[in-house]
Amino acid sequence: MTRLIAGLLGLALITLCLLRFAVLPYYDNKLNAVLVSKSTPIAAAIGALHDNAFVADMHADSLLWGRDLRQQHRRGQVDLPRLRTGGVDLQVFSVVTRVPRGLNYDANPADSDSLPILFVAAWRAPATWFDPQQRALAQAQELAALAADDELIRVLRKADLATAGLKGLLALEGMHALGGRADALDELFAAGYRMMGLAHFSDNEVAGSAHGIDQHGLTELGRALVPRLETLGITIDLAHASPAAFAQTLALARKPVVVSHGGVKGTCPGPRNLTDDQLRGIARNDGVVGIGYWKGAVCETSLAAIIRAILYVVEVAGIDHVGLGSDFDGAISAPFDTTGLPQITTALVAAGLPEPDISKILGANLRRVLGTNLPD
Repeated sequence: MTRLIAGLLGLALITLCLLRFAVLPYYDNKLNAVLVSKSTPIAAAIGALHDNAFVADMHADSLLWGRDLRQQHRRGQVDLPRLRTGGVDLQVFSVVTRVPRGLNYDANPADSDSLPILFVAAWRAPATWFDPQQRALAQAQELAALAADDELIRVLRKADLATAGLKGLLALEGMHALGGRADALDELFAAGYRMMGLAHFSDNEVAGSAHGIDQHGLTELGRALVPRLETLGITIDLAHASPAAFAQTLALARKPVVVSHGGVKGTCPGPRNLTDDQLRGIARNDGVVGIGYWKGAVCETSLAAIIRAILYVVEVAGIDHVGLGSDFDGAISAPFDTTGLPQITTALVAAGLPEPDISKILGANLRRVLGTNLPD
């Protein structure tokens, strides 16, 4: 019996090691691919413009994969050394807590969860394996640990935006982590969350998803949470929200909202890309749309497609309402990793935009919204 137990424990250890050091890196590398790994030279004047701008990316799922973000990696799309190389001042670190099995863009049931194996493989605590709220709290602690090591500054209040150095803001991708409980919001706020999406790839107790089965609007809980989020200083993110939830939230909101990552139907038709009416609604709200870099957002994985979508938002919604929303490390292929952001600056200069407008797109628009919403 002793030998049997020892053998089973040994097998479990071998399995955990294989998951941590072979399976997880393989899928991280495969799902978060960089299509062009070679850096592109940047003109000195454009490099200076990029360096002098406040550069902010509105959405990266880098915490999910269990990488040590203090170290530069050859896999994935974001870590702290690469953020610094890319001239990034603020990275919004989004936290995924539930992903349905058989993920698709059209209709996902809310009764399945593909994340347990990933949390086991990352050697996270057993409490996180099946509990979305514990997953949210664990990833918040990981970002706080980076800040404690002086690797970055956590943005928790307005004054943090003006602090020199690389900054990170914690965002929740869908309110699945609340478990239908309004009081869970306070615990997540205390853990450092300052941006929250209503839904992710399935409907939940707060709102319908653009990829859900029912795709309903705000629930009674969702309607109650909108003013509560604004009072706390949490920016509402309408990425992935169903059309009904999107419209109802804009009708209730008294502070600017964001769509942290996505595309527009005007350059790329798709079930979660925004209509012109939705873009104008964001503009009336004084919010910001973050343009993503992946095929589903911009229809081709290229710099040119990203710029087309950005310029379209400028045309429809105005220069004050567009920003960068990569979705780096969100199981997407991107044309570059975060070190490639100066390429966007180069392309915006080539498109003829003046420097003040380019600075707004690179991050000043998001800084304005956060400066309005964050707690004092």
